[in-house]
Amino acid sequence: MLFNLFALTSDPAKRIVKFDLSSAVQDDLTTYLQQQEAAFDLSVDQIPFDGKYKPDDGEVLFIDNYDDIDNLSNAITNPLSVEVVEPTESFFGDIKALFTGYSDGNGDVKVLLQNFDRRRIISMNGLSIFHSANVYKKIEGIGLTVDSKLTAILEDGKLRFHSFFMARQMFDLSEYYKEATNDDITIFSSSDAVQVSDVDNLIEISDSWVRRKISLIQQSDILELVPINVMKAVASEFNIPFVTVDVNGDEVIKIPSNKSDLKVLLRFLDEDYYKSPLSNTSFVTNSKRAL
Repeated sequence: MLFNLFALTSDPAKRIVKFDLSSAVQDDLTTYLQQQEAAFDLSVDQIPFDGKYKPDDGEVLFIDNYDDIDNLSNAITNPLSVEVVEPTESFFGDIKALFTGYSDGNGDVKVLLQNFDRRRIISMNGLSIFHSANVYKKIEGIGLTVDSKLTAILEDGKLRFHSFFMARQMFDLSEYYKEATNDDITIFSSSDAVQVSDVDNLIEISDSWVRRKISLIQQSDILELVPINVMKAVASEFNIPFVTVDVNGDEVIKIPSNKSDLKVLLRFLDEDYYKSPLSNTSFVTNSKRAL
């Protein structure tokens, strides 16, 4: 059994594409990804995803009855029907995930997925070289780096993953998480990265939308992963109000006390903004509405 390699992209016209691989590369890729599959499957304790629990070593989150809306399974079972990837840096920038997989012969397909971002593109800009046979050689054409571990596995309607943040880069998981409770909002308010002047008021103004966003922000660990100064710089680029205050010598985010400003900030923290590479226009992702 040899694995094919596919890409899931953000381009609706070319949502799934396939890489043409040499036989030697396909052999190496198959062995490489089978090892990753075995390592992923060592996580024996499976925890139902609820948008709150963070798995420890040896644990994996899962979503049952996951809707394979992009029909990844069909690409794996019918690879000849999939268009070949366009080898340009612009198109490589549209890739959201790499995936492969196989059928067990009974109609069930196991899809192995890796999150993908621009840092894994080997660009044609500049001079890219690699070491081989004691010398460095030039890389001809565009390329990419395949990661050393899987992000998720989709099998028989069950999506398994270790990191919600990484899985969410590939798929829209919004319908599968729960709203933050009053206790969750209180925990959010006690974060070292934020200042909430009135927790009861925050609870009172938190409608379903706010509670979903707080749940997502807590699950993504964005407040722990991204430094405040980086957030502030990006907020400035998008002209988003981002107020910070000093608390015991540390700069923290001041959470607005009114609902409209709160929603703007939460939308930003949940990474709902992006800038068009063509027009340099800022957009809100759920509506593509120009800011």
